[in-house]
Amino acid sequence: MIERDIRILFSDTFLIGIMFANFCIDLFVTAATFGNLIGASYFLRIAPGSNLITAMVAAFQSGRDIWREKYIKDLASYLLTLPISRRVFAFSRITGGVARSVVATFPGTLVISYLYGILFSPRLIEAFVIVAVFSLGIVGLSIAVSAFASTIEVFATVRSAVQLYLSFLSTIFYDVSLFPAIVQPIVQTNPMTWAMEAFRALQSQGSTLYPISVLIGPSLAFALLGALCYLWYTRL
Repeated sequence: MIERDIRILFSDTFLIGIMFANFCIDLFVTAATFGNLIGASYFLRIAPGSNLITAMVAAFQSGRDIWREKYIKDLASYLLTLPISRRVFAFSRITGGVARSVVATFPGTLVISYLYGILFSPRLIEAFVIVAVFSLGIVGLSIAVSAFASTIEVFATVRSAVQLYLSFLSTIFYDVSLFPAIVQPIVQTNPMTWAMEAFRALQSQGSTLYPISVLIGPSLAFALLGALCYLWYTRL
């Protein structure tokens, strides 16, 4: 199943190209513009957000494909007859989604690593770990949404709401202290916040252990939610 999900990703090379183009626009237009307005250091501060947003988009493709399998391609019944347990099946769909996100963001992760001066350092592995752990939670969310969305419009609407939460209620652009006090707990529990903090630790040559360990919490929770929803969905 994991190999199949990766093959589906590569079957649509146009989509991969669009995701990389969006990354380039986010980084070299939006982030660079903010950097010119505020300073070069700000450009480097928000640069990883471009790659993590791409990872978020790629992760939600997994949920969209599961929705399409049920309502458009009518493949769900066939896939569920494969000789593997439902739990293993659910785990493989989440793992496949994470693998797709890491592959889709591979060029972007290399670009960010180059900007941070770690492209030829062992810390490059840490950059990919951050993307993978972050993607784990988003894939879980996307699968949970696909299990309950009855139409593609509902799926797209919920996806947009989740993307707004991840992008604007996180520390991509601002420190937690700059948010109103009432929303600061939401920002501090946002997976995007801790993925950004982990990347910034790479830039400053600090330890990524703490931000990654915090990121693991919500990512595992969302992945578990996705697995439970998918198990529920496969029983229908």
